[in-house]
Amino acid sequence: MPAMAAGLVVDCPQCAHTLWRKQEHPFKYVIACSLAAALFYCFSIVAPFLEISAHGRFQLAKIETGPDQLLGSGFQFVGFLVLAVTVIFPGVKIALLLVTLIGIETKSLPASFMKAIFRWYEPIRPWAMIDVYLLGFMVAYTRLATMASVHLDTALFSLVGVMIAMAAADAALDMESVWQALDKAEKTPARRALAPPPAAARPPHFIGCHCCDLVNLARPGMFCTRCGTTLHSRKAGSIGRSTALLIAAAVLYIPANVFPVMLITTFGSAEPYTIMGGIVELIDAGLWPLALLVFFASITIPLMKLLMLAYMLWETHAQKFKHLLGRTRAYRVIKFVGRWSMIDVFMISILVALVRFGQLTNIHAAPGAPCFAAVVVLTMFAVDCFDPRLMWDRPDTAVQHSRNTNVKPSLEST
Repeated sequence: MPAMAAGLVVDCPQCAHTLWRKQEHPFKYVIACSLAAALFYCFSIVAPFLEISAHGRFQLAKIETGPDQLLGSGFQFVGFLVLAVTVIFPGVKIALLLVTLIGIETKSLPASFMKAIFRWYEPIRPWAMIDVYLLGFMVAYTRLATMASVHLDTALFSLVGVMIAMAAADAALDMESVWQALDKAEKTPARRALAPPPAAARPPHFIGCHCCDLVNLARPGMFCTRCGTTLHSRKAGSIGRSTALLIAAAVLYIPANVFPVMLITTFGSAEPYTIMGGIVELIDAGLWPLALLVFFASITIPLMKLLMLAYMLWETHAQKFKHLLGRTRAYRVIKFVGRWSMIDVFMISILVALVRFGQLTNIHAAPGAPCFAAVVVLTMFAVDCFDPRLMWDRPDTAVQHSRNTNVKPSLEST
């Protein structure tokens, strides 16, 4: 990366992807936003989330009530998933950011320790789904309002605060500046490993780190000289693993849309609801925006991910090199939108937590819920397993995966 002034942006000349957006205040503003997010997060954990009253009865729920109900009713996978992405991962994400940035500012922690924990920030980031959870609440609220009197409580507003504060922190976070500061805090600069070889030696080969993005001189051992992550010329078994996960998701996509995702029992009469049935109900209620939101998030996005990823896998396996830029951008799109399909899963967890009025009215999760949750998780893993650099590898410049000492960048192919 070149030396940069604040406000400048470095883009890839080949695919126009932003490599570095230099921030004027890379640490203090992000720390302030993260501290606000941490405060709101603590309130959201301890305070009540929603209160409803109906049929002369009263129900109070916290954010963990829905996962507890799902676990108790035999839907362990869905319960653990909702608990992880709404409680555990958001808290871990905030803690990792605060510990690293405060450690950089105060110089109170070893750089090696900060590097070790900050390596987990990027993998955890997409699994912190407070923003998606709040959209799921909006859908659940439309159903609750027709059944009972609803009172919004402290935890809900705290979650809104967490979402806004973390969105501001993510927008201002300068990952490259963080890694450079961590690298500078160590006694031995990592850049010394990139010293040019003697003129008589063969041309050096380089490899980019998938964690901190540093371009390293390929050598035996293959550890990033800045963050210590093991380097790989390409993800091992990328196409095979991604294809297997994609097939599993495609198989589960059918029962996820055919089977009911929840059962609403009213005075002993049970009525099943599928995903499409819930969309039709929103349309009948005149809630077109929410109906479109659920349709795109629960029907269109999973199907789009399955089809687009299948196309990318086939084109890559067949070594076809048409529309590389479009396929690369499509990969970024499906990687970004995949998490938003969790809206229906969160809606179910909220309704299960609140609508428990004995023999009068109850809502239970149904077999379609774990199938749909599995589709979302499997497609996210499938996209993550796929290595988009393989799309750019031509046969004459293909990476020798079995030889760590002979690694060529994928941009050489064009």
